[in-house]
Amino acid sequence: MPKKAAGKASGKGGKGKGKDNDTQDVSFQMRKVRVEVAKFCTELRIPPELDLEKLFNTKIYDALIENSGKMIFQGDRPGKAGVQALSCVLRETCPVYVSIRSLFFWRTEVGDEGVASICENCLEKGKNESHSWPGFVHLELLDVRMSALGCQSLSRSLRENIPLRNLVIDHNAIGDEGATHLAEGLRGNSELAFLSMAYCQIGPAGGVVVGEEIVRCTKIKQLKLRGNRIMARGLTAISLNLGKSESLQQLDLSDNRQAEQSRGQSC
Repeated sequence: MPKKAAGKASGKGGKGKGKDNDTQDVSFQMRKVRVEVAKFCTELRIPPELDLEKLFNTKIYDALIENSGKMIFQGDRPGKAGVQALSCVLRETCPVYVSIRSLFFWRTEVGDEGVASICENCLEKGKNESHSWPGFVHLELLDVRMSALGCQSLSRSLRENIPLRNLVIDHNAIGDEGATHLAEGLRGNSELAFLSMAYCQIGPAGGVVVGEEIVRCTKIKQLKLRGNRIMARGLTAISLNLGKSESLQQLDLSDNRQAEQSRGQSC
């Protein structure tokens, strides 16, 4: 019995000590984070009234405390310049001080310049095995005002076989050109397993590229193309290549005939 009591006491003490150490670790990490946030907000001339220093510090602190490895942004902030500053901060602090693995931008203005910054400063960092950090493995760019130019940046990063596993770019008008850029980047990529391009204004020509390049030649396991304008020509190209894919397990092509049907009804 005395041994059990001692064990409980030491267990509680161990727990308390662990929490104290965790708090100290986070405080140490945040000192570095605050320095980098202030530096890049100054260098990129972020207007103080946007209060982005507080936003970034709070988001990173929450990720550290919750050990979530993710940051989520939606609404007006951080904006294009803010995204550039954030990507520079993460470049300097991951993974030694911060272990962010997933980035979510939902209906906020990132733009092509912001996407380029994320690619250059975050995605292309790669893995860091000494810190057991897988790199940036999940990126969501939902309705962020990205065009085909942003896809060109993503394509360059994907070509380097970055550790990104999941990419969501729904509700961005990337069109056939954007789909083509992504297909080019995925040719030698063995990491990306999930790709969602829903409501991206991809037409029949883009559908052909998706079928002949992404479906047939890449390692994608799940592909979401809901709500585009692929229509008969693109859908045929995709279906003809399904049997040639060695990896595709799930495919969403819903709501891709509406444009064709409405045109037929109006004639």
